Amino acid sequence: MLNRSKITFPERIVLAILENDGKGAVNASQVFNKIPPEANLTQEMVHQALEKLANRGLVKEPSVGVFTPIRPLVKSEGELVLSNRGDYYVRLELDGELQQIYMDNDMVGKLLPGDLVRCDVKTKGKRSYVKSLSLLERVPQRYSAVLDIFEKNAFALLQKNGLKDIKIIGQVDPKNDGHKAIIEVYDFPPNARNPIGRIVEVLGPVGEADTEMHAIVAEFGFNTRFPDDTLEECDAIPNEITSKDWGERKDLRDIFCITIDPADAKDFDDAISLEYDTRGNYLLGVHIADVSHFVTPGSAIDREALQRGTSVYLVDRTIPMLPEKLSTDLCSLKPHVDRFAFSVIFTIDKELNILDQWFGKTVINSKRRFAYEEAQDVIVNQAGDYVSELTTLNRIAKHFEDVRFNQGALKFESKEIRFRFDTNNKPIKAYVKTRFDAHLLIETFMLMANQAVAKHVKTLKKPELPFIYRSHDLPPQDKLLEFAKFCKLMGYPINIDNELQMRKSFNELMERTKGDPNGEILQQMAIRTMSKAVYTAYRSDHFGLAFEHYTHFTSPIRRYPDLLVHRLLQQYLSNPAPVMSESQIELIAKHSSNMEQKAAEAERASTKYTLALMMEQHIGKTMDATITGITEWGIYAMATAYHCEGLIRMSDIKTDRFTYYEAEKKLVGQRTRRSYHMGDPITVSVKKTDAQKRIIDFYLLD
Repeated sequence: MLNRSKITFPERIVLAILENDGKGAVNASQVFNKIPPEANLTQEMVHQALEKLANRGLVKEPSVGVFTPIRPLVKSEGELVLSNRGDYYVRLELDGELQQIYMDNDMVGKLLPGDLVRCDVKTKGKRSYVKSLSLLERVPQRYSAVLDIFEKNAFALLQKNGLKDIKIIGQVDPKNDGHKAIIEVYDFPPNARNPIGRIVEVLGPVGEADTEMHAIVAEFGFNTRFPDDTLEECDAIPNEITSKDWGERKDLRDIFCITIDPADAKDFDDAISLEYDTRGNYLLGVHIADVSHFVTPGSAIDREALQRGTSVYLVDRTIPMLPEKLSTDLCSLKPHVDRFAFSVIFTIDKELNILDQWFGKTVINSKRRFAYEEAQDVIVNQAGDYVSELTTLNRIAKHFEDVRFNQGALKFESKEIRFRFDTNNKPIKAYVKTRFDAHLLIETFMLMANQAVAKHVKTLKKPELPFIYRSHDLPPQDKLLEFAKFCKLMGYPINIDNELQMRKSFNELMERTKGDPNGEILQQMAIRTMSKAVYTAYRSDHFGLAFEHYTHFTSPIRRYPDLLVHRLLQQYLSNPAPVMSESQIELIAKHSSNMEQKAAEAERASTKYTLALMMEQHIGKTMDATITGITEWGIYAMATAYHCEGLIRMSDIKTDRFTYYEAEKKLVGQRTRRSYHMGDPITVSVKKTDAQKRIIDFYLLD
């Protein structure tokens, strides 16, 4: 792996150009001609960058003034994955980022999705690909499949291309023929024509909501049921907390303390409080459910929580990380009952400067449970319960939000789709969740607590104590350059000269495109340009939030890293000495990042399933749409009123043959010269939907 740390911005740009060019040896002038004006680099700066890169061994200089990228075969390990389109790729870490490296399906042979593999990765131009592949460890994988039972034979028919039907071993009830089931695939013997597996659970008739949601959960590696030893251990926990369990906790039961959550929330991770000290300073409290009091390291509950890594929030249900006795009762900060918390209390003066902060275990008693809408009504209408306190909290939050954005935090906002259902639990409407000041209030205070914990541990002792952080790297240069070029094509040039200008340009872009039909597309592309935030023991900075140190402390009911943060912080507050090594923490961090990604994929799958189900009633209907993606196989378009994306397949466009231009992301008709670009408004009709495959197809009516 090449060492790319601590290289300057010009060097990063030049290196990205060299690696993406794919044409071999080039000189400084050729590199300079490929650098977009947005980078603001002179030819002399390019020449100096090339010389420095050559001196550091990051590029070769086979002859004076001629440079070539170093593209060694990178040996790596990762997980073999089968995409919904039937393409295989290896999910692995490359250049410090989790990536998907594709391959020829012919290379797979008797390997199975989920296998841990060793591979050689080769990079050519902009693309990396798997050059060789071998099995490292077979990991049984679970899938949802339809059972095909005849006589004494049974097969599981997967709804994915690229994998053969699974031969079922063991007894099978003929009554389950045609039902959907969870199948565990565990081998593909050398002489066998099909992989073999077993039935884990029969889910029920195909097409029923319960069946399909359980299938999604299984597909992404989560369980709907807790193991017996986990439930038995949970049952043994007393149903109430008493004063004898307090230990040395600070008693905060009498202060103003509330929760603000979604109206349908059941697990209340966090509460906030406000009081004043003798000098009139604000004492702002962020109180987080003390899960670590109930879940001890290595226990059955802990092992299962670690395995799950996170709660999963599907469209119509939650798959919790912890059993409900803990997640919605004993740990949940419900109103009017004593609850254990791990608290951060900020002392803030009247000019809103943070003077001090305190970390410690507490017992609290929430005075009211607000839904976001209820808290917003109080703030806007200046009437209702705790109007003075909520108004003050909102003012404090807005100040610290402004501070964060002034420091360069990115102002991205992703849309969250929600659904309304009829009396038969069928989706009838999709809508975008509204964000209020009350959301920003809670979000800001949680960010403050997360940052404070990370900074406290990071600076507590030298050498630094092992800890788990939430880190977000700079955008990859190749993606950044591609996005800058596209923005210029769309009439919104951005400056990526350095990190400060990059932050400023991204935020200005979001402001300038408000109300523009292309604004949402550019924002989504900007988000895809970013690196993925990950859990790690090795770095603490967060580019998107503009924080030097950041972690996750505020959601231990639903995220395992937060539970680990609580344990480590408590240990370091009482005795600042390592209790885990960095490598031990990094193993948990990598697993947590992986499970977080799988949970996000499961959540997207449940949304796509529900959208496809909803659009069944609109087949043949004409509607307005916006082009959100263009590929060589078709046009992706967002049906504006329905918040759903569908594919217009190239084979369904009969008016002309189209040429795809990747750099400009456009299609041009060979005969009519009619062109289609990202952001273009178009008219479509719904051709078909397949809820089980989670796809929607449109016809183009323009």
